[in-house]
Amino acid sequence: MPWENANFCIGPKARDIANDFTTETKGLRRLITITEDIQKYDFIDALRGYAILSVILMHSSLFAAPTSPTLQKIMSYGAIGVQLFFIVSAWTLYMSWKFRSMREKYPIRNFFIRRFFRIAPMFYFAILFYLILYGFLPRPTAPNGIEWWFVPLTVLFLNGFHPETISSVVPGGWPIAVEMNFYFILPFLFFKLKTSKATVLFFLFSIALYKISKIVFLHIFLGNYPVNQQYLVYAFTDLNFFSQLPVFTIGILAYFLFNNFNSLRRVLFSGYLCFILLIILRFLPHPYIIPREILLILRGLFNLFALTLFALTLASFPLKVLVNNVISQFGKISFSMYLIHFAVLYFFSKFGISKMFPKGDISSILHFLIVAVLTAALSYILYTTIERQGILLGKRVIDRFELDNHKNNHN
Repeated sequence: MPWENANFCIGPKARDIANDFTTETKGLRRLITITEDIQKYDFIDALRGYAILSVILMHSSLFAAPTSPTLQKIMSYGAIGVQLFFIVSAWTLYMSWKFRSMREKYPIRNFFIRRFFRIAPMFYFAILFYLILYGFLPRPTAPNGIEWWFVPLTVLFLNGFHPETISSVVPGGWPIAVEMNFYFILPFLFFKLKTSKATVLFFLFSIALYKISKIVFLHIFLGNYPVNQQYLVYAFTDLNFFSQLPVFTIGILAYFLFNNFNSLRRVLFSGYLCFILLIILRFLPHPYIIPREILLILRGLFNLFALTLFALTLASFPLKVLVNNVISQFGKISFSMYLIHFAVLYFFSKFGISKMFPKGDISSILHFLIVAVLTAALSYILYTTIERQGILLGKRVIDRFELDNHKNNHN
């Protein structure tokens, strides 16, 4: 999910360790998987921090709404924080692949092990927690209730392929399903998308694939639901893996742009000129009536363009006011924050806390800040007790495999 810990490049000490890939430990020759002592990019965690705060801002506004139309618009745009997660995810995974693929004998196997232990422990905790909290009762994302097969489908990260399972067992669970689906094709992309040109072509292909999948899914699912439940299908067509594949592809493109230091600032300058031009054109009167489908695509492309521009700007100019310890800490625990903030808002509503904030701009912002801080406090505990332990367990599993491979090679 959008919440990786792969934000690194090779540090000086890591290069030294790489040159001597084995070490004597208690009389045994032990292979070391290099996952530590690697220089980190602070802007990566900062981007995740902005992403999770944006998502919480949007959801918080549903419980304590502002009165200003402008602030309502700003808060509603917090939903694109999920897309920022996806961009950062693809970007960092390409970075980590470049480092590890040259140092591990079985990098693809190790990739899947890392991804599983990075996501599964906290996600499985969330499944259990929300099943206890909500039970199997009907809810907006599952108006007919939770069927027994929803649970194993979610456990296997296949919930993203059905309108009633994509976000029903775990509230807002669709990005996790989409992220895990992306992992399955990523090794293929590692070998096929090696240049920015190839990535742009794949981006165009992914948009076409999204439009085709939308038609297919509407044909398959729409007739199975009464009119008052068809919103499930329309939402599903915009949240499933195929609809988000262009976003991940943009993250891969950002990786290539970031690595091309000679042209990065020129790209940023051109990007800001285009961004300003697009905003001007947005407000200029024109005689043309743009079809709704075209308008939605253009709006989505504009959002992707803006997010990528923001991400590359932070990468190129990590000013302290934007990239600092506070926002980075939010980014480090962003996965837990995403999963648990739904519960915080639920309890705020259940116990009437949200109603204590009268409708207004100041109270809406204050509500968001309290929700964010409380979510962060709870998430820090979950990060240290579940997330971090899962990551360490994954590393130990990989170390064991690498050690066994090393022993077999020397027998």
